[in-house]
Amino acid sequence: MNDDIATACCSSVVPSLKFISTRCIALVLFQTNVHWRKLDEVIQIIRRWLYETNLPASIKNQLRLGLRDVYREIERWNAKHAKLFDDEGRSETRGVLRYAVNRCNHLRLFYGSIIWKYNKYEIDDQKTALTIIVKDCADWPQMQFQLACAYVIHHLLNERNFDRIRLKAFASDNLVPKQTLSLAFQFAVVHGYCELVAFIWNNITDTQREFIGLLQWRKVCYKAKDREVFHFLCERLCTINATGLARITWNIFYQTFRNSLQENNKGLREDGMHKLTFLLENTCPRLRSAMLSMQNFRAVTDAFVCNQRELFALLLDYLEPEQLQLTCKYIDRINDRERSDLSRKQLRLLLRQQTLP
Repeated sequence: MNDDIATACCSSVVPSLKFISTRCIALVLFQTNVHWRKLDEVIQIIRRWLYETNLPASIKNQLRLGLRDVYREIERWNAKHAKLFDDEGRSETRGVLRYAVNRCNHLRLFYGSIIWKYNKYEIDDQKTALTIIVKDCADWPQMQFQLACAYVIHHLLNERNFDRIRLKAFASDNLVPKQTLSLAFQFAVVHGYCELVAFIWNNITDTQREFIGLLQWRKVCYKAKDREVFHFLCERLCTINATGLARITWNIFYQTFRNSLQENNKGLREDGMHKLTFLLENTCPRLRSAMLSMQNFRAVTDAFVCNQRELFALLLDYLEPEQLQLTCKYIDRINDRERSDLSRKQLRLLLRQQTLP
């Protein structure tokens, strides 16, 4: 992963000028060429332009990395909001099967209203939804209502009907929430509607929160896409049941780690590295510390044993000072057995990390 792009994801790090300029050009290229086209078509057009334009190879490569993150975020946004539409791709009339244009293709009409977060390759979903409601859906009340429900925009909803449905859905103190409420929470979690997740969470009991939160947590980790939902659930579930959350997350974390070691499958390796970085960046400090120290720092020591320098350095960046000292002891034991040049280099990297403030 490109260092500038990786580090700029953290809000505490000031982005480099290269990152800022790459992001700006990548967004301009996308917005200039999209014009309601399908994403695949836009990618082909920009790829052809990059191939034909007279730019240094290093700049072209930097733009490709930036555009890759733009495409990935657009795909996430498309997948999330496509779930607001029923699948109407197939219909049968008088025994004849007909294929209709899926209504989720309407999302292409809204590309011009997408609002990006400052200095990030992230779409501000709520601000984008508000812009679409006001700008693009003035004569489309159904879409306005769907977005208002998904993002819990109270002033756009029929208060009387909404309150009646809400009170009926939440009127239960049982361990398991009502089925309709559970399905709504699952929809919001799986598709990244953080506002709806927070609304439901704030209106149920602690017991119900633990039940439906832990039930959906595995899906959030496997997807590794929706940062806001991930942050929200991670912080709150850690407070309710840190041990149970750590046990669930560790299995996913280590499987993702193993995928990032796949030398013979580039796609699986890149996906593993992307998800691993996502998990490390977005878990709360308490859970991240538990993940890295699990089974005697197994992920860190495995990266050392497998001579994965990039992965080893990534994991070291997230270790606490006291964890670095413990890790050094485990690495010393392995190094005494291995005694290879590469293992000594990685050990020096660990020791250098310990001396940093």
